Amino acid sequence: MVSIGQLAKDAGVSSRTIRYYEELGILPQPRRSPGGTRKYPREYCGYIAAALALKDLGFRLEEVKPLARLAAGRTVSQGQRDAAARLVEAKIEALARQVTVLRRLHASVQAPDGGPPVSAVLGTVAADRLDPADLLAGESAAPVDGALAW
Repeated sequence: MVSIGQLAKDAGVSSRTIRYYEELGILPQPRRSPGGTRKYPREYCGYIAAALALKDLGFRLEEVKPLARLAAGRTVSQGQRDAAARLVEAKIEALARQVTVLRRLHASVQAPDGGPPVSAVLGTVAADRLDPADLLAGESAAPVDGALAW
């Protein structure tokens, strides 16, 4: 068993990240010492590594939770496995759409006179992003940092 500071050091994250992952349910709640200090099994590094790898693949933190147990080699129910499979399939489909747009964009910038204008290619991306559910959740279609704003 290790302290939160030692686990954070071993995993290459901050103690705050570990507490946040606990709050989200990505990490199981640790045991506590008689004095109330969190004590972690060293295998929690596997959970953190799995969560970081899933984030690197583009999964949002709320998507990481159902996948982290599988990625860390833990036992899950068939329902959890099915939900994880649906998440992965949705990510594959989203990436396939991105690749299609990137290929169109590449063609447009390689031969601007022969292909659709860049604005038309990017306009399809912006239209795809306008999901009413996203707007209700507080997300907007505002430009991302580094994006061109007119």
